[in-house]
Amino acid sequence: MFLFYAPVQENGRCRLSESESRHCAKVLRLLPGEEVWITDGKGFLYGAELSIVNDKACMARVKEVLRSPGEAGNVRPGVHVVMAPTKNMERTEWFLEKATEVGLGGVSFIRTEHSERKVVKEERVEALLVSAMKQSQQAYLPVAGPMCGLDEFLGERLPVLEKDYPQKFIAYCGQEYPKNDYLELLRPGTGVQVMIGPEGDFSPEEVRKCVEKGYVPVSLGSTRLRTETAALFAAWAPSFIKGK
Repeated sequence: MFLFYAPVQENGRCRLSESESRHCAKVLRLLPGEEVWITDGKGFLYGAELSIVNDKACMARVKEVLRSPGEAGNVRPGVHVVMAPTKNMERTEWFLEKATEVGLGGVSFIRTEHSERKVVKEERVEALLVSAMKQSQQAYLPVAGPMCGLDEFLGERLPVLEKDYPQKFIAYCGQEYPKNDYLELLRPGTGVQVMIGPEGDFSPEEVRKCVEKGYVPVSLGSTRLRTETAALFAAWAPSFIKGK
């Protein structure tokens, strides 16, 4: 069954975006009357029937609710990764795709003292997240906010998934503070936010600011990881711990 991403109206009708409509009509060559799945990215999964098919605006009618938020096994992933994007954006895009597949609740991009990339394209990020959500047939779209400076993020001016995460960590390579093993500190089923620095790492002053805001210094293992690898490990670990 093909899965599409679209908001659903109160009357059970939904209109696919132009890109989703083009994929439906031109690539998949679906026809009116065919059944599809629809998700709103907020935990709902619907069984629906296409009523209008064209490459500008496909329409569908919901027939049944297959999955609802809060049902057993259907909760938004509780991990929120805060990372400085890599200079090579393809590596960050790889992270977004894989992390969404294994369970990513949200992602925030920050500029730091050693950042080499200062800008990310929000539209491109959302498109990647939508594609990965559909590929892995999930009902939650990771929340992504605009890029901002570390001080701005710590000031909590921008919205995140939750105001207060029960667990907040910062992973970095320096030795300014004692670090515990990330896997040993994780508590199953608890929301977690993890800071991942740029390729040049966080500066000592940035680490200090994060620690003062309640972020606990952690190690992700005995080897040095690339930024996108560290971010993926941080995103995947809560699911691994929960599974155990």
